[in-house]
Order: sequence, then C-alpha cells, then structure tokens
Amino acid sequence: MSGCIRWAFNSHSWHPKQAEWTLATQCVQPEERERISKFYFKRDAKASMVGRLMIRKVVHLVTGIPYEEIQLGRTDKGKPYIINDLPWHCRHFEFNVSHQGEYVVLASEAESLVGIDIMKLDTPRSTPVPDFLHTMRRQFTFEEMNFIKSSGQETHQLRTFYRLWCLKESYVKALGIGIGFEVERLNFDLVTPLLQEDIVTDTTLCVDGKLQADWKFEEYIVDNHCIAVARKSKNNTPLTQEASTFKMLTFTELVDGAVPLSEPDLSYWESFRTKSEDQFQTNQR
Repeated sequence: MSGCIRWAFNSHSWHPKQAEWTLATQCVQPEERERISKFYFKRDAKASMVGRLMIRKVVHLVTGIPYEEIQLGRTDKGKPYIINDLPWHCRHFEFNVSHQGEYVVLASEAESLVGIDIMKLDTPRSTPVPDFLHTMRRQFTFEEMNFIKSSGQETHQLRTFYRLWCLKESYVKALGIGIGFEVERLNFDLVTPLLQEDIVTDTTLCVDGKLQADWKFEEYIVDNHCIAVARKSKNNTPLTQEASTFKMLTFTELVDGAVPLSEPDLSYWESFRTKSEDQFQTNQR
C-alpha cells in the first residue's frame, strides 16, 4: 500500500459504548492505555485513543508488520515512532498525527518527513480578537502580522492566524523538535486563499530569511477546521506526489484489521464512562 495517506476522524461525534471503548483499549499498548485512562475529560481520552489506533492501523497497512507485533515508542520530544525494524521497501516511512477541535488527523509519507497540525476556526471565548492577536504577535514575523491585520474583518484575521499557526506547527512537528523552537523564525507566504473543498499547495516558507524550496505544504479546510501538512524528501529527491484528499474514517474502519493485544478489562470502561465530556459540561453540572 502507498505510504501517502491522509485520514480524519470526528472524535467529537464519537460516543463509544462499552463494547467499542473496551475493544479500543485492548488494541493499544498497555502504557498508552494507562496514559489515556488518566485524562480528566472524555474529549481528550477519545482524541488520544483515536490517534493511537490511527497510528497502529497505518503502520500495519503500509509496512505489513503484524498488528500485534507493532511496537511504538516516543522520542524525548514526545513524537511517536516505530521501534520495529522496518522492511526495506518502507525504510523511510514517516507519519504524524494531530488533534484539536472535533477532529483527529493523520498524515503519512513513504519517502518524506511529514508533520500535520489542525485547528478549529473558533473565536476566542473570553478575549477580544485584537487582544488575542496582540498576545500572540511574538510568534509571527512582521510580514505575517501585517498580513493577518490586512485580512479584513476580525473573523478573516482569525482565519489567517489559524492558517499560519497550523503551517508553523506542521513544520516543527515534521522536524520532531517540539516545544522550544522559535517559530517567529518562520515566515510563510500565503499566495492563494484557503477555501472549503480546495487544497492549497503553493504556500512557501523562509527560515531566517532563506527560502526553503525543498519543503512543500498542503492546506485544507475540513468542516470549519484548518489543516496543514508539511513535507520534505528524506533522500534529497524532488517531491512529486500530488496532494491527497482526506478520508473520513468510521470507528469500524479505524479498527478494521486490529488485533487485541490484551484481554478485556472493564475497569477502563468504568473509568471512561464516569468522566465529563469536557470542561464546559463540568461547569454546567
């Protein structure tokens, strides 16, 4: 199977019953199951669980490693990686996941570094837009902030902000360097407006003023969420793969091919079902 994959799952609309959640907990590694069980809200537990199931599914499909033999670890920066030795034909395989708002998304590549980020196009709940943008100004270059402010109405300025933020995060995640990178060193030039159903691929990046011609970016709008994918060839050959559309997965598709790694343990279901969906549900109690 081609290593170039784009998946999305609406974790907000997923309300698992006992059978689904128990199966999900059986299909991830014990340490991940424990980590997920410690989330305070269902929303966060669901998003993290979906992300882990996505990773195991894509690794199994692309590499052919038996599902139950897949071993995943995390770098010191928290980025998931495959511990197993990879078959020669997919030795450069890379993947990345992100979740925010209502969706969990995954991007994978056969021969490229890849990073992905998603943000819901929401208005800040308690901060006026001008104040919010002012607070975040140090994360952007002078040119980027001018572009944000020139985008028109506040809703359009926010949309541009989220678009640029996703691009910066996708690049940093592709490098696997995590928190600490000075994202104000990154200057993105947004050539084409990002509209629903379109895939924008002509955005360019300069780092410390130098054009990064070997980096390519894909931008999407999915159900009021902005998504950015960053790619760079691992073998110094030009990227030729065209941008791929996102496939929306159901839970049935997510666990298709999955193999339980442990016996059912209903204590994880009991822990999950008693959680609030999110902080707003908690505040309404």
